Amino acid sequence: MTNFFRKIRQQQFIKNKFTKYIIYAFGEILLVVIGILIALQVNNLNEQRKSDIKEKKYLISMKNELLTNLELVKTEVEGLKRSINGQRELISLINSEKDTVNEIELSKILAVSFSNVFELKYQDGTFKELLYSGGLISINSDRIKNEVTSWEGRMIDIRKQEKGVYDAREKIIDFIIDNGVFKIMLDDVGASNHFQIRKSIRRNSNKLLLKSQKFENLLSYHIALNESQKYYYLRLENDISNLLRLVEKELNKN
Repeated sequence: MTNFFRKIRQQQFIKNKFTKYIIYAFGEILLVVIGILIALQVNNLNEQRKSDIKEKKYLISMKNELLTNLELVKTEVEGLKRSINGQRELISLINSEKDTVNEIELSKILAVSFSNVFELKYQDGTFKELLYSGGLISINSDRIKNEVTSWEGRMIDIRKQEKGVYDAREKIIDFIIDNGVFKIMLDDVGASNHFQIRKSIRRNSNKLLLKSQKFENLLSYHIALNESQKYYYLRLENDISNLLRLVEKELNKN
């Protein structure tokens, strides 16, 4: 009988020992799993922190570019307005029945109207990096992503418009050279002195341009193109302002 109870005690001891081993092994596995999860969480937090830093860097670069471009657009719009006003003044002189302008005044109006080439010196280094270097994935805002991906199309349209205006301007300049007195215009606005060109001895007139139907046609076409270009610039100015607000909103979240 004594041996019988001894065997029962030994079995209970072995059973309890195995149960404790199972509990211990499970505890070790649980600790390893928890350690792995913590490591993954820390790694995810580090990756997120790196991504946030990268996004902030892009957003700051975008903001700086947009601010610069906004001022560039405003400057071009003001110059374009002066050019259009000069061209409209020429149209008024063409349609005037009286000779209401002297040669020097006419030279100044011609110079204001056609001296400048309006081409936006747009900065887009950050936009190109976002589009072509995979940087766009770092931007969280879908609205900003959509704006960036569609921005190049806007600029292509503007470049086409600028090219049309440039070509029309060149035709007017060629017409003035062939049918007017370009040198007198240079003399009257002081450009001859600037370029160290001796002033012309002859004093012919550019007023004959005002009697030319072709000059009026070229001028009218050029005004229409300039107005269209101004519209494109003003629309771009509005788009830049809207995108700036989106970028600043994202920066304020960080």
